[in-house]
Amino acid sequence: MPNVLINGIVAARDKQPYLVMDVDGHSVQMTMADARNIARDIERMCARTEADAMIIRFFDKQDFPKGAVLALLVEFREFRSALDAEEVEKSEDRPPHG
Repeated sequence: MPNVLINGIVAARDKQPYLVMDVDGHSVQMTMADARNIARDIERMCARTEADAMIIRFFDKQDFPKGAVLALLVEFREFRSALDAEEVEKSEDRPPHG
C-alpha cells in the first residue's frame, strides 16, 4: 500500500488554506475546492468499482453467455457517463408565498 499523508496548511503569502497530499514522497498542494473535488472523485470511484465487482461476481455465479458481463459493464458505464454529463438544474431563489 502506498504511503499517503494529508495535511492542511495556511500559506504565509496569501493567508489562504491549502491541502498538501504526499504520496510516497511526491507532494501536491491544492486549494480546498480542488481537494474536495478529488475527495468526491475518490468516493465516487470507490462506489462504482464496488458496484462493478458485485456485477462481475453475480455473473460468475450464473450461467450467462461468456462476454455478457463485459457488455453489461460497458452499458452501465456509458449510462453513468451520460448522467455525469447532464447539466444540474438550478432553482431560482424565490420568496415564499405568504
